[in-house]
Amino acid sequence: MSIVRKLVTELLPFVVALALWQALSMAGVWPKVLFPSPLDVAQTFVTDIASGVLFVNLGVSLRSLLLGFAVGCVIAVPLGYLMGLNRASRDFFDPLVNLLQAIPGLAWIPFAILWFGLGQGAVTFIIVMSVFFPVLHNLLTGIRMVQPVLIEAVQTLGAGRVAVIRHVIFPATLPNLMTGIRLGIAFGFRSLVGGEMIASTDGLGYAIFNAQQYFQSARIVVGMLTIGIVWLAMDRLILRPIEQRTTMRWGLVREGLEQN
Repeated sequence: MSIVRKLVTELLPFVVALALWQALSMAGVWPKVLFPSPLDVAQTFVTDIASGVLFVNLGVSLRSLLLGFAVGCVIAVPLGYLMGLNRASRDFFDPLVNLLQAIPGLAWIPFAILWFGLGQGAVTFIIVMSVFFPVLHNLLTGIRMVQPVLIEAVQTLGAGRVAVIRHVIFPATLPNLMTGIRLGIAFGFRSLVGGEMIASTDGLGYAIFNAQQYFQSARIVVGMLTIGIVWLAMDRLILRPIEQRTTMRWGLVREGLEQN
């Protein structure tokens, strides 16, 4: 019974939103060409799936997202541990990081086009700039939250610096790191769509922008819903379970040690 109740709770907001959408469509508040009905969107969904164009655009977007996310993490994670564990490095990089984090990822589009041209290279660069800062700052927060008493306890047992990092600092920062990764992918998704609208000739963002030029409002909604569905699936099936397991394994253990 609890499973059924949970399923109803999960689906209820979508049912309400769909009913409101259908009601507005039937009321004729906006012309049909500007506000498609759920049925029009469903038909376009089926058409784009049958033709394969939706999967092609989705594949292009996911490749850019995963590549940009991977590059952003490869840069952010080592730099985060370097800044968190070395005061000189933190003093050197902190002003520059604080300056750059205020610049939205989409603000790099002009340089991305100049440096990489139109295409996946430019979009990937924009995603890297969007993913980097959430991952870095959540990791730095996790390092600052490590209790000195834990480090001192391990050091009294004869552990060196490498052992302290491996057995105390790294496990303690995993919950924050996973939160940063989850946020980084979310920010990367937003930048992906904006970047593809301006700096690419394929992908979901470009498909949405191209549909707008031809007043294909149903196809615009198809692109938007595809992005939302893919993100929801990634978050619920992959990211959130990993974050919860990491928090249960390390976050709760850390919290218990702090209370002692």
